[in-house]
Amino acid sequence: MNNAIRTALFDFDGTLVFHEPDSFGVVRAYCTEIGQPLTPEAEHQGRRMRHQYFVDPEIAVRLKTFSPEQFWSNYYRHLLAAVGVNGDLDGHAAAMMDRAANLSFTYYCPEAGCRTLTELRNRGYQLGLITNRDSVEGFHKVLDKVDLWPYFDLILASGEVGIRKPEPGIFDVALERLGSRPEEAFYVGDNYWADVVGAERAGLTPVLLDPDRLFPEADCLVLEQIDELLEWLPNG
Repeated sequence: MNNAIRTALFDFDGTLVFHEPDSFGVVRAYCTEIGQPLTPEAEHQGRRMRHQYFVDPEIAVRLKTFSPEQFWSNYYRHLLAAVGVNGDLDGHAAAMMDRAANLSFTYYCPEAGCRTLTELRNRGYQLGLITNRDSVEGFHKVLDKVDLWPYFDLILASGEVGIRKPEPGIFDVALERLGSRPEEAFYVGDNYWADVVGAERAGLTPVLLDPDRLFPEADCLVLEQIDELLEWLPNG
């Protein structure tokens, strides 16, 4: 990796922070209960679809007009269709929404993530966090729970600036606030379409965290574990 890079930017959900129960596990359990268990191929398709859904330009437009109920109903219809569920998709989507409404998530940052952030700070990198979360208040509450505030020089949510990845503008804002240039920064994320494509559009070096090999089209550094990143960076 370029020795001139001194700024490390990260995605939030699915890259640094995870939650239990896993939301796709809930889908898997539902499909089993209705007698349509997922094949490995169907699960692969469903996981890819989840990543693509939230950066689909058409969906981004609908976000501005959909109620939360409409948005999530549409999401579950698309997801269940992607994994091959047959029957009344509207009814299945409603059932999934009921389940999701009763979930209580526990958020956590795996030890490998915290170790990576600590080591990067020790090596002198600027650290930034960029997320597509629209609710700044909700995002900050999760940050409080996982206690990641002290690691970062910049924390930026889409809801704060009205720009979503993969649009390069959100990366531009982050770099401007950090006083950094695109060629001095890399961005790590788990969504090929939002994170890799977005970072490339903005001129940053993209890094993809893809332990399940969902994105064979990625032509950048691909990690199975986030702490592998440390092997690719100069010690400073």
